[in-house]
Amino acid sequence: MDFSDSENPARVLHALGAILRRRRELGGRSLAEVAARASISTGYLSEVERGCKDVSTRRLLGIARALEVGVADVYLDLARALGAPEAVEVIPDLDPRVQLRRLSEALDEDALRTVARFTAFLATTGSTARRRPIGFLR
Repeated sequence: MDFSDSENPARVLHALGAILRRRRELGGRSLAEVAARASISTGYLSEVERGCKDVSTRRLLGIARALEVGVADVYLDLARALGAPEAVEVIPDLDPRVQLRRLSEALDEDALRTVARFTAFLATTGSTARRRPIGFLR
């Protein structure tokens, strides 16, 4: 897809509105209910969902909270709707064990075996690397 096609403001507004409407309908919520929880008018939300109105970041956060969804999920849906290639899954968990498990699940057997061998090599050579002078400081 050509970047100029996906960066058309009207297309972005329409895609964002469609995403918000789909999420609202999947949650079984009415337009009035979501608008009230987001502290905006029903008419304004309707125009946003139809792609007729731009939405500020503050109001988008309110709508996302009313839909009980993270704004990052809305942006990911928007990126996919505009034709962004599939990205590596973002790992929000800061626990290194969870990150390692998730990343290792994405590797094939040969790549995982190579990582395991390299990790074992690093463990046998010691935990601190020797510092060598670089450049002209030798």
